[in-house]
Amino acid sequence: MAQNYDEYPPKKNRTGWLVGIATGGLIILCLVGFVLVGGFAWLLTMRGGEAQGLSVAVDTPTSEIQVGDSFQITVTLTNEGTQNINISGIQLPKDLLNNVLVTGVDPDAAEGLTDGEQTAYDFNLTIAPTGRETVTFNFTAIRPIDASGDIGVKAGSLVENTRVRVLISPVGAVVPEVQEELVFEETPTTQDLMMGDVIPYRAVVQIVTIIDLNGRLVEGWTGSGTIISEEGHILTNAHVVTSDRFFDVAELIVSITTAQDRPPERMFLADLVQADRNLDLAVIKVRSDLSGGPANFSALGIEPVRIGQAESLQLGDPIIILGYPGIGGETITLTRGEVSGFTSQPGYGNRAFIKTSATIAGGNSGGLAATLQGEIIGVPTQVGSGDIAGVIVDCRPLADTNRDGVIDERDNCVPTGGFINALRPVNLAQPLLDFALGGQVAADEDAGSEEHQEYEHGGEVVLFDEFVDNRNNWNLGEYTHGRVDILDRQLMINVDKEQTYIFTYMPEIYADLIMMVDVRVMQSAGDGDFGFLCGYVDQQNYTVLEVSEDGYYAIWAVINDQETYLADWTFSELIPASGPFTLSAFCGVDGFALAVNDALLVDVDGSHYQPGRVGLFTGTWNQPKIMVAFEAFEILEP
Repeated sequence: MAQNYDEYPPKKNRTGWLVGIATGGLIILCLVGFVLVGGFAWLLTMRGGEAQGLSVAVDTPTSEIQVGDSFQITVTLTNEGTQNINISGIQLPKDLLNNVLVTGVDPDAAEGLTDGEQTAYDFNLTIAPTGRETVTFNFTAIRPIDASGDIGVKAGSLVENTRVRVLISPVGAVVPEVQEELVFEETPTTQDLMMGDVIPYRAVVQIVTIIDLNGRLVEGWTGSGTIISEEGHILTNAHVVTSDRFFDVAELIVSITTAQDRPPERMFLADLVQADRNLDLAVIKVRSDLSGGPANFSALGIEPVRIGQAESLQLGDPIIILGYPGIGGETITLTRGEVSGFTSQPGYGNRAFIKTSATIAGGNSGGLAATLQGEIIGVPTQVGSGDIAGVIVDCRPLADTNRDGVIDERDNCVPTGGFINALRPVNLAQPLLDFALGGQVAADEDAGSEEHQEYEHGGEVVLFDEFVDNRNNWNLGEYTHGRVDILDRQLMINVDKEQTYIFTYMPEIYADLIMMVDVRVMQSAGDGDFGFLCGYVDQQNYTVLEVSEDGYYAIWAVINDQETYLADWTFSELIPASGPFTLSAFCGVDGFALAVNDALLVDVDGSHYQPGRVGLFTGTWNQPKIMVAFEAFEILEP
């Protein structure tokens, strides 16, 4: 089958390679001629001139830095020469970066590679003669350290190094003084008094995750939580405070609401004490102040919320939602709505979710859903939200989720999901609350063994392919970083490079359908992924349903060239390590479902679906070279 220009990934163009040789030869001849007539001297001038006249001054803090403090390092670049100087990067000591958070760089810069004892930040700065540029790095001290190293400024092939030393003390601010230093608002707004509502905003906190990114501690994502005890127990979502497939959560920072019109203040470190990933609920407990000293949480005088009766809610009952929808500097936000329905889930009854008419912004995930009397009746949660229009928690892109080789705004932040219109009833969190308040810690971050629903698939078989030959016109042959072949009654997808995926499909268009295929990993990458493609309209619009070698599943879509996760990477003990096993999937206007060996892994809504081509998918993450064999591919129309 001929490869269209809009199909992905493209096959290699061997003719283009031959043309490149001829063109390259012509360029070489021209370059030789250029050098012979005097260009060589010009090239030498350019190579050596990029750093001529560059003066570098580095300013580090002169006052004592303590754990929890924010501080800056400024690099002043002056061009004292007669030619433009191009600055391509600034390298910071790795020893420093391993013990601080980088909270901002001005002007903006992307983090680059770590080389030896330095980590680069990539810039594209041009400094004219007599010109000056100042680059400011903003940090928050996380660990005590006496860090020494070189800050290097890269201009062309040359690096100008300046020796620096940063001393971070383990002694920080003491929280027991907080009640004298902070003034909390107690007076409700005029609107609240008129309506008679109780708005327990002081009991709502912002939670910031500190994650391990290639051996460095960086700020990951934020969510919300609700204080449910005077000892500092906080109810939130599991996905807000637990590690995911890509990153380990190293620390949790709790920011306290001090006023309605001010950003929350970072005050405490917290530990995870209970979590149920299936419910997406968790309880954390304040451990210490930011310096590791006693928390003295009760000194804040924050009244915990009262537990309400979610079982008694009726359609049309008014509710309020409190949380932090945006990143650090934003204030607490109230959203009003009403109960608009209930959703069942096997194992959790007919009221596994409370649907609400309110559209809840992403960072509210884990926050407070309460009655007008201020009693908690639910937790805004990721699972079952049924919308893919935004992000669940506030975070910045940290992983190359679309595997294009660049971490940028086109990647999903981690974790991800849609705007929230569903609540987990608080009564489902009661066992976690009882265990947490009783001092028990669930080390496995789960309430128990994984329950599953049998996936029943029926319908009329419209295609059955045993891969005897290519009668169904799959895209076969050599791809940029792998191959797709039909061999020994198997369709084989071989991916040779890390952070790469290949999919192949047939030309026919399908609407609602069920797919089934037998899968076996022939060559393991350890963290590779594989599954189905459906609704493929073009390179900018399709959906992937897949599992991974290390036991995770996900459903993600490219919608108008933007990648969005409908079901974020979630671990399941039901997924075998390498197979053989049978994968099944449903794609249609009602949503998407994925099952392994007839056990349902996930079932989500998805209004974006449109008829398209279907196929099979294989990819890699951190390790290259995976080969997956697919057998007995079947399509049914429900």
